[in-house]
Amino acid sequence: MKQQNVTLTDLIAYASGELNGQDAVMVEAYLAVLPEAARANRRLQEVIDTLRTDDTQEPSAEAVLRALRTLRPDKSAPLPDWLGPIRVLARLVFDSRNQPVLAGYRGGASSCQVAYECDAVRLDLQIIQIMPQGDPSDSTWRLRGQVTARDDAGVDSVSLLRQRTGTIVAAVVPDDVGRFKLMSGPGVYDLQIELDQGTRTVLAPGLEVGPDFD
Repeated sequence: MKQQNVTLTDLIAYASGELNGQDAVMVEAYLAVLPEAARANRRLQEVIDTLRTDDTQEPSAEAVLRALRTLRPDKSAPLPDWLGPIRVLARLVFDSRNQPVLAGYRGGASSCQVAYECDAVRLDLQIIQIMPQGDPSDSTWRLRGQVTARDDAGVDSVSLLRQRTGTIVAAVVPDDVGRFKLMSGPGVYDLQIELDQGTRTVLAPGLEVGPDFD
């Protein structure tokens, strides 16, 4: 490679570290006598180094919510499926019916406590039978609970859905501290919690309401 034949392709290859041996020596000699070319080469190396540096970060939940609010100023205009509400599945972390001390009394229990957790919320729930007489299948159960948002999110609503069909059985707007009450018959349900004007949904699945579901 002769000095006068150094091309832009050669300079890019040199800045990228792809030249070695005599070719690299020739480009270095070319840059040594041409200050303007040397400055351009340094800028080119900075650009290449920047492109090769992966400094991307996953957006925080707050950033995602801000973006969704910006894209959806009017709730009457539905978002595309790929920009729909963020859905989170909560896990069951406590069920008093499963505690060893109560194992022998599970079938006759008229109340129990359960708790679900996820990164967004903590759900504490008491399930109480309020009509214990007669056939248990005809009894009514009160679900008294509290949703505690971990990031000060607004709790819009709590709904009880039949697990197999997704039909809403009952729904309520919690008070300022996330407390609510729902009524239902015995069965297996999903509890759905809407947060931040519907931009996030937490689902607590497999909620068993009734005296026994063994």
